[in-house]
Parts: sequence; C-alpha cells; structure tokens
Amino acid sequence: MNATPSTFSAARTPPRVRAVLVIEDSALIRERLVELVHSCEGFLVTVQADTEAAAVAALQDHRFDAVVVDLQLREGSGFGVLQVLQQMQPRPLTMVLTNTATRAARQRCAALGVQHFFDKSYEFDRVALALDALRQPDHPGKTP
Repeated sequence: MNATPSTFSAARTPPRVRAVLVIEDSALIRERLVELVHSCEGFLVTVQADTEAAAVAALQDHRFDAVVVDLQLREGSGFGVLQVLQQMQPRPLTMVLTNTATRAARQRCAALGVQHFFDKSYEFDRVALALDALRQPDHPGKTP
C-alpha cells in the first residue's frame, strides 16, 4: 500500500531550547535572573556560577547561546570572564548586568565585545528583551 499525504502526518520538530549561563555572586539576584530567563520562551539557565573560575570552567565544558555576567564576583572578576568570551567562536550573546555601571566599565566591556550592558538597578528586565531579540532569525548575535 502506498502512503499518501492524508495517511500520515509529518512529525513536528520541537522548538530549540537555548542554553544560558548566569554569572552572579548574589544568590538572590541569581534566583531572580533564573526566573527572568525562564520567563523567556525557549531559554533555559543550564549553568550558574558565582566566581570567575567556575564561570570559565563552565565556558570550557558547555556551549551557551547567551551569557549574563556580573562584573563583581565572589572571587575573581567578570572582566576575566569577558576576556575568555572574547576569544570564543562561535561567541554567545554576551550581556553584562552590574551595579558598576560607570562610563569606564561600559567602555571596557564594549572593547571586550559585550553586546549589551545593563545597570542592575534600573535595567534588570532588559535582559529578557535581549534574549527575546536573539530568537529573531536575523539577530546579529544569533548562534547556530
């Protein structure tokens, strides 16, 4: 018996889940970030880190579509993490969310290739907007 289009249905490909690394020293802020990321369709925080060493190890062991970095960590610095991210190919969407939102910090982050720099005090929710934009097919920070 020959199959016809009406006798079978094509399987639907499930939507791709995008992996996010959250690097934040405050457990409370980390928890809020995880909730925010999970509120964005198609995104999942797969690893959390609170030190530079833990973040660098995660970047070496896993592939991420997006990374949220605080500059002040329990040990080490977010700048060290950004230096590692700068060398990665393909490079995940990189966002800094910090209370250290000085002009010098913004400039240094831009030089390290950060795509989004947010002040934790009043731009926290913009992380979700950046993630939602990553879902668009023509987004420049889109990873394969």
